[in-house]
Amino acid sequence: MRGTGTSYGAATIVNAMPSGFGGAIGVWLKTVAEVEITEDPTVEAVAADQEVDDCSLVVESFRAVTSRYGLSCGARIMVRSEIPPARGMKSSSAASNAVVLATLDALGIECEEMEAVRMGVLASKKAGVTVTGAFDDACASLFGGVFLTDNAGMRVLRSWDAEELTALFLVPEERRYSGRVDTERLRSYARVSLMAFNEAIEGRVWQAMLINGMAMARILGFDTEPILEAVKEGAASAGLCGKGPAICAVAKPECEGRILDCWRSRGDPVIRTKIRGSSISRGEEIDR
Repeated sequence: MRGTGTSYGAATIVNAMPSGFGGAIGVWLKTVAEVEITEDPTVEAVAADQEVDDCSLVVESFRAVTSRYGLSCGARIMVRSEIPPARGMKSSSAASNAVVLATLDALGIECEEMEAVRMGVLASKKAGVTVTGAFDDACASLFGGVFLTDNAGMRVLRSWDAEELTALFLVPEERRYSGRVDTERLRSYARVSLMAFNEAIEGRVWQAMLINGMAMARILGFDTEPILEAVKEGAASAGLCGKGPAICAVAKPECEGRILDCWRSRGDPVIRTKIRGSSISRGEEIDR
């Protein structure tokens, strides 16, 4: 029995680590998982096109499904992704979603997509790749659009579709893992995070992204200049992705060339993609 599953990356609107409330917006960077069920209980996991230090998330995502349905089996799993790992671009959420969907497909099980998201979030916690559970990231990764969530309660507080603007990611070579972030220090900045979240919940998403991005970059020790450069060159917003080090700028097509020129002069790779509109209808549009 074989199955496939697909999910996507996302950009941070508000980092949920300080307060437990977060937001993310989907982008068109794809992750695909292929699962082959085996009688041997061993789970073999391979990241086909990237150097990944640990495949425990893939294994836990598979096990989340088999445990949920009381099944005993193994698998061979291959994951292919366009998302650079450990840069804050939601590679873990995309991988977990994709593996959960591929496992359900291979086993011939149908379930609500939000239930699949929750299984992936639990797997991410068990694998130790997330502090908050990253429910906001997982929702934006699977459904696209904007998601604002209470991560502790795994509740969607608001969500809506998004205009397909350009999303540019400045992607340094450095990797940073969520499990190695000083969470106690981040929680001391909960008030700043909640200010950004309140902007987002009122629909002022780009303002929220900029407030969060500047604050988190300073708190986590990253240069804020690329964020300011992007906004100066016409970006609707820019900010740090998760715990970094990647930075995302959202812009209309006529502005992207100027932002690219600024960022490429820094010597780090830049990935160009688009904001991914929601696959489900959820009310009003994102503010522009």
